Amino acid sequence: MARIAYLDHSFHRTTRSTGFLPEILQRHGHAVDLFWDDAWQGGKPVQWAAVAGHDVVIMFQSYCSPEAAQFRLQHPNVIYIPMLDQFGIWQGPRFNLSDFWEPFQGSKVINFSNALHAMTTAFGIASHFVRYYQPVAGLPACPTEGLHGFFWLRRELDLPWKVIRRLISGCRFDSFHIHLATDPGFSAPTLPPQEDIDKHRITTSKWFEDKAELNAVIARANVYFAPRLDEGIGQSFLEAMARGQCVVASNHGTMNEYILPGVNGLLYDPRNPRPLDFARATELGQQARIGAVEGRALWEQSETNLVRFILAPSRDLYVNRYQHPGL
Repeated sequence: MARIAYLDHSFHRTTRSTGFLPEILQRHGHAVDLFWDDAWQGGKPVQWAAVAGHDVVIMFQSYCSPEAAQFRLQHPNVIYIPMLDQFGIWQGPRFNLSDFWEPFQGSKVINFSNALHAMTTAFGIASHFVRYYQPVAGLPACPTEGLHGFFWLRRELDLPWKVIRRLISGCRFDSFHIHLATDPGFSAPTLPPQEDIDKHRITTSKWFEDKAELNAVIARANVYFAPRLDEGIGQSFLEAMARGQCVVASNHGTMNEYILPGVNGLLYDPRNPRPLDFARATELGQQARIGAVEGRALWEQSETNLVRFILAPSRDLYVNRYQHPGL
């Protein structure tokens, strides 16, 4: 049994979107100690000394500041799990990433995005790529008649209603629900004009005491509009695909790593949004659910290899593959 330190961004403590990995490790008989990094909102960061004594150190998006140039000089088994959205790749090159990746040279990375997997290996770092899918069993079936939309307006500046309005301008929805609850630090949402409310029979909400109430509202839709322009893993749209909803998303990661437009969902260019064809929305949603079922089976089959990668000492993965000074 290994004793594993699991350091995570404290925002995930509320969303519980990353809890699947500790659950897997515990199910395989390993002890997992959770450490929540609160530095992003002015709290205290997790210090390296708090996790250094564990057999394995996993750092999900957040990470300790290394006391040496690379983590490999301090510990034989350090794993970093980056999220695609933390790099803002869709905005174009913004900075040189060599300095970012330098501490992880000679350590290991787990990637849930193929784009990040390619980036990581390009920097000569051992990477394990695996595509995550949510459980499908128990999710309610979505409507198969008419067009019923759902959009969580989370980031007004990135993805406002006017973009959604452009995407659906060529048709009329039988119902449309907008959840007006923006992410921390983002401006208040702008309501749709009255003509849109009347045309698409728009209803709104701001807050639900019980998440089950929100899920019940989402389940009444068969077209789900992804609320962000890029995702780390994308738990919300993955759940929508598992429900059998037609997901409409920007042509950015990780959505475009799961959705093939016109086959199991719809993608658009957020810089030039154009009206989409929703005539086959029900069929696209059904194909999304089929893919989610198959994807979940593959995810469960990959579990053993994932745990094996986590437990393997970093050095073993570099023999005859990557060469770094000091290895």
